[in-house]
Amino acid sequence: MEFLARPTAFEDRSGPAFWIDEAIWGHRLHDEQSPWLTFLEFLTVLFAEYREGRPLQEEGLNSLSYKPQLQLRLRNLVFNNPHVMTVRAEAGSDEQAWTLWLDKMATSAGGIDKPDFTYLRDRFESFDDFAAVLSFLQGSAIEGRSNKRWSSKFVFPFGPHALYEDVNVKPGGSVSNDRRFFARTGELLYLMLARSQHADALRGLLVSRFLESPAPYDGMAHALQGDPQLAKVERAGAYLPCTTHPAFDRLAADWRAILHLPIPAHDAIPHLVTMAGLNLILYQLDRARELLRRPPITFVCEIVAPKKTVVRDLSADSYQLNNMLPQQAIERFVRRITETEMWAGALASDDPTLNAIDILRREFGWPDGDDDENVEPHAMVDALVERATTRHKQHVGKIHMTWARAIGLSSRRSSRRVRYAPTDRLLKTLVVACVAERLEFKDFLQLLYERYGFIIGDAQARPFIEAGTADQEDFSDNAHRLEERLASLGLLKRLSDSCAYVENPFQRAQAA
Repeated sequence: MEFLARPTAFEDRSGPAFWIDEAIWGHRLHDEQSPWLTFLEFLTVLFAEYREGRPLQEEGLNSLSYKPQLQLRLRNLVFNNPHVMTVRAEAGSDEQAWTLWLDKMATSAGGIDKPDFTYLRDRFESFDDFAAVLSFLQGSAIEGRSNKRWSSKFVFPFGPHALYEDVNVKPGGSVSNDRRFFARTGELLYLMLARSQHADALRGLLVSRFLESPAPYDGMAHALQGDPQLAKVERAGAYLPCTTHPAFDRLAADWRAILHLPIPAHDAIPHLVTMAGLNLILYQLDRARELLRRPPITFVCEIVAPKKTVVRDLSADSYQLNNMLPQQAIERFVRRITETEMWAGALASDDPTLNAIDILRREFGWPDGDDDENVEPHAMVDALVERATTRHKQHVGKIHMTWARAIGLSSRRSSRRVRYAPTDRLLKTLVVACVAERLEFKDFLQLLYERYGFIIGDAQARPFIEAGTADQEDFSDNAHRLEERLASLGLLKRLSDSCAYVENPFQRAQAA
């Protein structure tokens, strides 16, 4: 495995600053940052780098440094503006409505020195028109019904004017970036795509579809925001631990296929988000199994049946096995230091404890405090494993569980155990990303297996069948249920009893 050099310093607000999760997967994967918020952070980075003339490019490994937009006027108007409804009820005329509303906003807007929204009167024919635009943007917001603070809510990314980072606006008016919902996972996504084999082709597609040809609704965000507001300090410190990885290329290929479809950019976004989530899950599991020297990752997927099946149990087992991999990788990453000549030399030295402390500090950034010279070296390793595991369980260890549910890969429906049970939404995205025009159903099943490790039909489940844990009929029925699901979604066409084709609906529409 490749592990790029650890940075001299890194930002961490989650507890003890070990360099363990970050060394394996990067700085950083975070479960509270959903796939949607990861995509928004990615677009924020992309646009900032586009302004500097280097979109989806790295001048040096892990040298990313960018200045995102804040757009505080826009987010105050859309998410910190409870006065519109009361003003419309109280005001007797349009002029009175504007005057009353401007007075209220002048004292309640957050994070803006001397807030002045008088420019809006020239941009809207009436106060009702202004209120209608706000209502539209509120209704199309990402995770709009969440109880997040107003400065951590986001309008739909219709274009450049609607992109901004997560911030914390304190009562005194100070503004600082927040790493809870924009936790750098979007930066990892940016670096993964920048290091992929498809970076050049993808760069043109992303810039042309999202930055240079924004949706008309981006004009609403522009009218509300006015001139862009940028962060005062550049954001640096992003770290991705390897220069290349199959997950980077697969992710970029999926996005490239989606962006080539004849659909509006904002209609493609949900598919991009889903494939980003799936590939980031695979990236985390792949790095873990590489460290553990395990076979390739697989997902036994149950196409939900009305009654409990063998496939359901195998799917739940598959889920649990994958869910444990990252934590096992943490322990392996730490304990392998004890197998090195360096560690053996430390134990054979005149002061084994002090030399062991030096090794642990150099390799993992621990211990960071008073040294206990009475602790035996192997006990220190045990303590580090325990503390690193506890830290891992807080956020990074929840990625597989949280994101699999978010993208529609896992479910507890009709079962006490969580298992892989793809939703209609995920199935449609898989067809959109993987099927160029049309593909025989059996070839589609094989493609999902080879590309993502999905085990659905009997051909892919051969190890289970040969081991006697399942019959061929169990997985044949599972595949038949998928065939029926795809047909009901308009994604499969049966020509005869022995010939069925999976069709990309957008490519079919273009051909027609």
